[in-house]
Amino acid sequence: MSRIEKVVIQGFKSFKRKTSIPIPEGFSVITGPNGSGKTNVSDALCFVLGKSSSKNLRAKKGHELIFHGSNKKDKSEFAKVTIYFDNSKKLIPLEDKVVTVGRRINGAGVSTYRLNGKVVTKQQIRDILAPAGINPDGQNIVQQGEVTHLVELDPIQRRQIIDDISGISEYDEKRNKALKELEKIEAKIREAEIVLTERETIMERLRKDRDAAVRYRSMNDELNKVRASIVWRSYSKTDDDLKTVISDIELKTKELTKLEEDVKTYDKKLEEQEDKLEEITKDVIQASNQIEVTKKITQLRGEIDSARSRVESNLREIGRISSMTDRLKSFDRPSSPQFSQVLKFDGVHGFFSDLLTVPGEYTTAVEVAAGAHMRDIVVSTSDVAVTCVKYLKDNKAGRARFLPMNKIQAYPKKPLPKGSMGWLSELVHHDPKYNVIVEYVLGSTACVKNVDTANQIFRTQRVRMVTLDGDIFESSGAITGGFMKKKSQSSDLSRYLGDKKQLEKECHELELKIAGLNKELEIYASKEKKTKTASFERGRVKIDEDIRKAREARKEVYEKRLILQQEIGKLNIKKARIEADYDNFKAQADEMKKPDELKEYKEMSVLVLKSKHKDLIEKIQELGPINMKAIDEFELIKGEFVDFKEKVDKIASEKKSIETTLTKIEEKRRDSFYSTLKEMSRHFKQTYKDLTNGEADLQLEDPNNLDSGLLIKASPPGKRLLNLDAMSGGEKTLTSFAFTFSLHNHKPKPFYVLDEADAALDKANTKHIVRLIKKHSKTAQFIVISHNDSLVKEADQVYGVTMENGESKVMGIELPPEN
Repeated sequence: MSRIEKVVIQGFKSFKRKTSIPIPEGFSVITGPNGSGKTNVSDALCFVLGKSSSKNLRAKKGHELIFHGSNKKDKSEFAKVTIYFDNSKKLIPLEDKVVTVGRRINGAGVSTYRLNGKVVTKQQIRDILAPAGINPDGQNIVQQGEVTHLVELDPIQRRQIIDDISGISEYDEKRNKALKELEKIEAKIREAEIVLTERETIMERLRKDRDAAVRYRSMNDELNKVRASIVWRSYSKTDDDLKTVISDIELKTKELTKLEEDVKTYDKKLEEQEDKLEEITKDVIQASNQIEVTKKITQLRGEIDSARSRVESNLREIGRISSMTDRLKSFDRPSSPQFSQVLKFDGVHGFFSDLLTVPGEYTTAVEVAAGAHMRDIVVSTSDVAVTCVKYLKDNKAGRARFLPMNKIQAYPKKPLPKGSMGWLSELVHHDPKYNVIVEYVLGSTACVKNVDTANQIFRTQRVRMVTLDGDIFESSGAITGGFMKKKSQSSDLSRYLGDKKQLEKECHELELKIAGLNKELEIYASKEKKTKTASFERGRVKIDEDIRKAREARKEVYEKRLILQQEIGKLNIKKARIEADYDNFKAQADEMKKPDELKEYKEMSVLVLKSKHKDLIEKIQELGPINMKAIDEFELIKGEFVDFKEKVDKIASEKKSIETTLTKIEEKRRDSFYSTLKEMSRHFKQTYKDLTNGEADLQLEDPNNLDSGLLIKASPPGKRLLNLDAMSGGEKTLTSFAFTFSLHNHKPKPFYVLDEADAALDKANTKHIVRLIKKHSKTAQFIVISHNDSLVKEADQVYGVTMENGESKVMGIELPPEN
């Protein structure tokens, strides 16, 4: 039993100073005159245990519980109450032998609970004390004026007391849970019937979508295999091409190294021959008496050397101009790395401008007529175009217009206007396979010489025309023209081509001049005397001829070296392109099926595979929008449809099981309640008989309905059985005591607090109550607040409460022995 060892009160109501009240086992009485504060001891117990209603503590607000002072006593800053419980039997689930529960409230009304000195919540206090049977709102604390509360409850509230002590609330929770489960099961059955009808309708609708999805999946799988086969074939081919081009570069590099060595050898030989020529020339000049002839010969030789140097210089410049024009031709097109990568995709043929060879006189006309189409990219199919667009978008590389050769259709041609030079599509040169693209861009535009000719034609015939200067006459009637500043690249290209032509012409003229100078040199050489001078001259002519031959040979080797360098450069460019393709195909191949998974396509060529790829795409497109979820949805709905009966049976079985469970719960609930009621009724009858020697009984309003109200009937000696409403105050008090002690007999509490519960009793009945308290104080601790002498005399210990200067004081009272 977790009895109270002592109560310590400080600043609570009328208790100013810290007051400790030890409470031994058995029957204790707290007495004192009215207004002394003895009831505040009961309030202190309720305060610390957390009584639900503050009205029971006779205070509207929490701060009103603090000692408010008197004429001679200052008010307290806080109120604090601590109860010490004996926990030697560990009924309170803590290891401490003594458990302290305290509560403190300050002037702001802020309340703090402590358990063994640690701050806790009110609910934690209630939870920790509940196993020991301590409940501030239970039946073991009866405050002033509440003695008849139990018997004055309405029948339903009174029956709930039986519910609590019988423990059927646990069965109520199980029953409510089972009812909710039953409700859910019934809802499932209703939903299942609706679903069955819906699934049957949806299943037929999804069957067609499922069939299309299955065909799509099959064709898409095959398409992926075809794509993988194309990638692996392309990957293998680029690998072979890469090896070949690397081998070619190595061979040509070796050849280039030999040519460079040959150039150095010729340079060294020329240097030696020129040194010899210079020595012989000095000898000839010194030995010859024919000064004028010698001077003329020297002059002719100088002119020949100068002309030859000019030819060599021109040839070098021609080579430089050729490289420059090649670079200028590649201008005016997107140049980002990602964009360049697109041009390497399989099925991409290049820019429209790259596919044309335009005669010089039509260059401006073609550029103006084609306009932005010059930068359009020609591709084999629309699928290739879509692939390129996705790549540009994913890599944020810009935008481009693509012309798919399998989709573009040329405009119908009109009769060629009389006086025009021809359709532009027929004036340019291109590969025949690009006919449809060229016709689409240029096929509807006629080329005329000038704006006057175009205007004359325009008067009688509406057709799109462009002049050689770039003036446009649209078939709609719009005319665009005027001065057009040509692009710097085009201007530079024309200028470089003109310079190259001029240099080639100059080289031809210089060669003719050198031939004439050599003939004139032979004439003057024959005039020299056949002397030592002639011998020197013959040697000089021979050396001069050797130098000329060496220079020609060096020139031939040098030109071969230039050509070889260009070829190596082109091979390096080709190698870079192949390497890019190789890396691209390798990356794609790593993500695709392996060759051993593509055996059925092993013998097909790339051309056949591409054709199959095209056919599969067209077939997939013919299917239209595909709902791939339809396969799973159809199987799911079909499975639900087939399994529906089994599920309904299972749900029905679950429903029957829940109903069986409900029946068992109700049986246990009924058995537990009636067992408790029977036991309580037996205790009540016996206790009431001990108190009054009368008869009493507990009955349900409806014996067959355990949810009906509880009736308390009592028959004092000499009276027939009465309902509570017909009883006097004293009779109600005795009945209430009988009910309280019946509860104790059924489910004992560790202590009881009775605050002036005997006020309505006479001395005779008080003695009966005292006798009953003495009997039960052997198993429970009774704390009774009373000033009834009959009750005080029978107490095991008595505490007196007095009021002095507005402050309550407690003292132990030793009663005189009875005579």
